[in-house]
Amino acid sequence: MATLNIAPVNRPTRLGFAVFAYMLLNAASASAEPVIVRDCESCPELVVIPAGGSFVMGAEDAEGLAWGMPEALAANEQPVAAITIAHSYAIGRTEVTRAQFAEFVDETGFTTMKGCSHLTDWGWQMQPEFTWRDNSIGDSDDHPAPCLRRAEILAYLDWLSVRTGHAYRLPSEAEWEYAARANSKFAAFWGEDWTQACAFQNGADRSFAEVAADIPYDQFADCDDGYAFTAPVASFEPNAFGLYDVAGNVSELTADCYALGHADAPRDGTPYLEPSCRTWVVKGGSWAGFPGLLRVATRLPIFATTAGSGFGFRVARDVD
Repeated sequence: MATLNIAPVNRPTRLGFAVFAYMLLNAASASAEPVIVRDCESCPELVVIPAGGSFVMGAEDAEGLAWGMPEALAANEQPVAAITIAHSYAIGRTEVTRAQFAEFVDETGFTTMKGCSHLTDWGWQMQPEFTWRDNSIGDSDDHPAPCLRRAEILAYLDWLSVRTGHAYRLPSEAEWEYAARANSKFAAFWGEDWTQACAFQNGADRSFAEVAADIPYDQFADCDDGYAFTAPVASFEPNAFGLYDVAGNVSELTADCYALGHADAPRDGTPYLEPSCRTWVVKGGSWAGFPGLLRVATRLPIFATTAGSGFGFRVARDVD
């Protein structure tokens, strides 16, 4: 079983002034080092988020439109909602890796379904034989586990809960967005100079453009993060709370039922749920995300039965 290495790796990206300014700002504003917990040797590392954090979830329409979002998707980031997280929680420091998911599968004999949407020379196509282990998406076990359906993710969380004695779950949309923002006021947690984006995220950049020449994007980050598809977790700079890959790599499933905007979002940070929910909220954008999709406020719907090479998850649990 591979050991998760949290140290950032070298990439073909120069750290410019914006990166150093971000690092200095983090050092000046951070009151303490992140509190990291791990419930077993191979369990995901967690960052503890204290209760009482307040923020504004979502974005005004102008932000999404300015970043190239389709009008309908930009509209679903509003109305903005003032949220105060009423409870302490812990959230995965990284996305769940192939190695971590493999331990669950190997121990339980759990069988995942084959078939996964992936980018090819012909665009996005269903690959009937693809699974989360496929090396066409990520070539090592320290990459995030993609191509999983919601039921498969929930099965992993149930197993992890029994193994550790803690009730693991998906983060709510509010928990995810608060942790991802890490008190940043920018559209992206690190700033808005997209020539420096590749120090912080794996998104649609020059490497992606090389394999996606026919994808009808008119926006790319003008830098090279070194990865056309997924990257090993923690390959880029963390946010001010110590979380990695909250922008890019894989879009992350949350516990919330997808609604058209935040009007009915619980103001205490708990998930928005409906009895017969058909679509769920994903956050963070993926390796194929153009800049607008990698903003903290961006939210997209996904069916429970959808599996794609750009989708994954990180875990959460309550803290007593």
